Amino acid sequence: MQKTQGVYLLAPIYKGTLAMMVGVSILSVDSLLIRLIESSGWTLLFWRGIISALVVLVFTMATKPKQTMNALRKPSKNLLIGSVAFSLSTVCFVLSIEHTQVASTLIIINVSPLICAALAFFFLKETIELRTLIAILAATLGIVFVFYGKALPNASFGNMLALVTALMLAIYFVVLRESKSANAPLFLVFGGLCTAVIAILAGAEPFSLTSQEWVYVIILCAVVVPSAFILISIGPKFLPAAHANLFMLLEAILGPLFVWMVLGEVPSDNVLIGGSIVMLTLVLFTLSSAKSRHSLNKKPSE
Repeated sequence: MQKTQGVYLLAPIYKGTLAMMVGVSILSVDSLLIRLIESSGWTLLFWRGIISALVVLVFTMATKPKQTMNALRKPSKNLLIGSVAFSLSTVCFVLSIEHTQVASTLIIINVSPLICAALAFFFLKETIELRTLIAILAATLGIVFVFYGKALPNASFGNMLALVTALMLAIYFVVLRESKSANAPLFLVFGGLCTAVIAILAGAEPFSLTSQEWVYVIILCAVVVPSAFILISIGPKFLPAAHANLFMLLEAILGPLFVWMVLGEVPSDNVLIGGSIVMLTLVLFTLSSAKSRHSLNKKPSE
């Protein structure tokens, strides 16, 4: 009976883990498709926002029509904050990809779980442990390596945008966790519309795409982004915010791999060194946290 109860209690963790792993794996194609679309970043952001918002809205209206309509009529504070954070993370991510190497962007974004842990400490009253502080310092060192001596003229700007992306993603996950992922898909709807408005104001040219670019845009905006983030938004319902955010590490491995396979973009030495430090830090942080949680869940021997 005790074993059966333990498996039952672990089931939500498995659901959150599976949702995050599949969602981030799908999202890893994002970087490659952005590079294949040669139009301006603002034009891509417009369609990314509009199309993904419409796809997710149709999905939510079909699955939860009453709940969706109520949320649309009277959006909560969490929904608005999370949507703005999601929108800004999208804008900064796409522009970062345009100004630096894909691997550099994804590696810097990997500091997001540590930022998330710090935000959870202040806003969700979760205790921040010594290992978390050590991990933050180590990851910062890795980012210094990524910034140092870049060969690309605008790489520093791209890296700064990646850092903003990491911060916005952390806020997004904390808000999702606080709201227990209530109406989570609608974060993508409001966030997508906000992204489209920002893109238009910044000078997007929606109908300047070539026929080939339209194919990539439809795949990215109607399939990859909506399906990935619907799955990713499930994670914080079952997992702590920082824990769920840690699965974004998978994108740093798969994203550059897809770009290297198709476009032959080899990461620089600085990116590899800094990335190794960040990756090792976060892996050790994850393993340490998991071991500690396992020990705390053990019942004392009678």
